[in-house]
Amino acid sequence: MLATFRDIQTKLLIFCICMIQPIKAAFLAIFLLTATVLFSQNVNGHWYGIGMIQTTKDYNSYLSELILRQKGKTVWGEFDYYFKDSLVKVPLNGSFDEQTRKLNIRPFSMIYYKSPNARNSIDCNMSGNFSLVTSKAESVLSGALATDADHKYTVPDINFRFTRSDDTASLVIKDEPEPTKTPDTIITAAPVSPQMETVQAFAKRGKIYTKELEVTNNTLRLELYDNGEIDYDSVSVFFNDKLILPKTMLTHRAIRITIELDPTREFNELSMFAENLGMIPPNTAALIVYDDKTRYETLLTSDLSKSATLKIKKKP
Repeated sequence: MLATFRDIQTKLLIFCICMIQPIKAAFLAIFLLTATVLFSQNVNGHWYGIGMIQTTKDYNSYLSELILRQKGKTVWGEFDYYFKDSLVKVPLNGSFDEQTRKLNIRPFSMIYYKSPNARNSIDCNMSGNFSLVTSKAESVLSGALATDADHKYTVPDINFRFTRSDDTASLVIKDEPEPTKTPDTIITAAPVSPQMETVQAFAKRGKIYTKELEVTNNTLRLELYDNGEIDYDSVSVFFNDKLILPKTMLTHRAIRITIELDPTREFNELSMFAENLGMIPPNTAALIVYDDKTRYETLLTSDLSKSATLKIKKKP
């Protein structure tokens, strides 16, 4: 009887020992699952911070806000910042990796820090890389906006430390449509004023008639490029004194426009309005006009007092 009791004790002890490891494993699994839920983060919400230009001289800092929406790894939203006395709003898109907690923002147009003001600004392409750090006290996005390799010596990095505002995050985390695919030609809207200000400024400037062109077709295809080195020239285009292309930066990539001639006019006028003078004044663009299979090339040079204008006439 005693031996039997001891056998039962031994088996019970062995059973308890064997059960310890599965229990530990279960607790560990629960802990890891809980930790994953707790520490799995996203970047939905409103983020506030100040951008500091990484240069030896003192320049105005960028008081900024990021309004971000995330679905899976895709991130989109808006970047708002003050440039001198103006509020600038630009759309953003990028990606966020929850495992590495890295936020990448694709290139977008931002006002060059040496621009005199937002109205006559020079735009430069910037992209962002940020790291997310979370704690019980706050969530922080730290990183920088940087330009492309061709302009890294003229456009310094802008370092940011964004803090999330939890009370406004719920405003962003709604069912919103995802952004549509970015077109090949990105048109940068005038950041400070509506297009009417550009129209009014164009009306006050004179015109420089650079060339007269006779064409055979009513429909013409146009291409605009920066003439030479990319120096952040931005232009608007007017056709018969009507705005047909808002403020857009000139690059080596073609800005394509199609126009329809007005047959009631003796001459149709195509004008290039200088939004700024770039880093190398004046504002100069290469214009190519396609008249069916015939191609015409010319240069348009504008400044802040006159707009280069091409006269176009249909052949009889």
